[in-house]
Amino acid sequence: MIKEVNQTCEKLNNALGISVTLPNPKKNALKAAAVCNFVAGVGLVAAGIVFLSKSCAALGSIGIVSSMILRWESKNKAHKS
Repeated sequence: MIKEVNQTCEKLNNALGISVTLPNPKKNALKAAAVCNFVAGVGLVAAGIVFLSKSCAALGSIGIVSSMILRWESKNKAHKS
């Protein structure tokens, strides 16, 4: 997914005549981000349960899903860092 976003942004850069390089995170960076998102997501879900906050629990759920997507991206990454 990161590769596709970078390609789309590169096409947009060419069409607009600008040169903006986007970061291409390595496998270990994606894994670290996945762990951080998971920990934050679990914390938010727990806080949502304790404080009876649906929005906090929903935000935590989004964080957990995001961590799963990042983990999947890191497994599909072609090069290793």
